[in-house]
Amino acid sequence: MSGITIEGVTAGYGDLTVLRDVSFSVDHGELMVLAGPNGAGKTTLLSTIIGALQPMAGSVRLDDQELIGLPVHRRTALGVGLVPEGRGLFPSLTVWENLRVAARAARLDRDQIEERITAAVTPFPAVAERLRQKVASLSGGEQQMVAVTRALLTNPSVLLLDEPSMGLAPIVWRQVLSTCRRLADEGRVVIVVEQRVLEALDAADRCAVLQQGRIVRDGPADPDSINLPELASSYFNAEAKA
Repeated sequence: MSGITIEGVTAGYGDLTVLRDVSFSVDHGELMVLAGPNGAGKTTLLSTIIGALQPMAGSVRLDDQELIGLPVHRRTALGVGLVPEGRGLFPSLTVWENLRVAARAARLDRDQIEERITAAVTPFPAVAERLRQKVASLSGGEQQMVAVTRALLTNPSVLLLDEPSMGLAPIVWRQVLSTCRRLADEGRVVIVVEQRVLEALDAADRCAVLQQGRIVRDGPADPDSINLPELASSYFNAEAKA
C-alpha cells in the first residue's frame, strides 16, 4: 500500500544542515508519531514534505508522484495537509472566515468553498456550532479542532500535525488523538510530531525518533521497545503523567 515515501532527504537553512539522509515511508491507514528532542529536525522535516523548504538532496513521493520541486499549493492540491505548530489561526476572524481564507489560499474554486467547509466541519460538531464565533473566543481544544478542520478542506490523503498537544488539557489532547486515529482509519497517512510521546503512542501504529537530523529508531508504537532514558527521558515523559 503506497503512501508518503521519504528517501535520502538532506535539508537545512543556508550553511546549517538539519536533516541528514532521512529515509522512511508511511502507508495509507497508518498513524506515525515522530519524536525527538528540540532541534532534532522534526519541524524541518514537515516543512520539507509540505514544500515550505526545498531539500539539498533526496526525494519525497506521495504514492507515485514526486513532490520535490512542486510549490506548496500544488502539494496541497495533490493531497498533503499541514496543521502547523501554534495552529496559525487568525484570532480576530470568525471560524468561518478562517476557513474561507484557508480555502482561498489553497486555490479552491469559489463555487467549491462553501461545500468544502461544510464537509470539513461535519466530523466536528463543536466547530460547526461555532462558525460565526471569533477564534479568540474558543478554547484551546476548539481552536485545535478548527486547525484540523482547515487542513481537511482539501480532503488530504496525508495529514501532518506539528505539536498538536501544545496548550491542551489532557482530556482535550486525548480527543485530538482520537480524531487523528479516526482519520488514519479512514485511509489517510497521519504523521504527528509530538513531545507528549507516551500518550501519543496509544493511538499510533509506529514511532520514529529523530536525533541530530537522523532517524535513530523506526518501529512499532510500543513504549517498551523505546529506550526512554537513552533518548532523554525527561523530554519524553514531559506531561505524560498529567
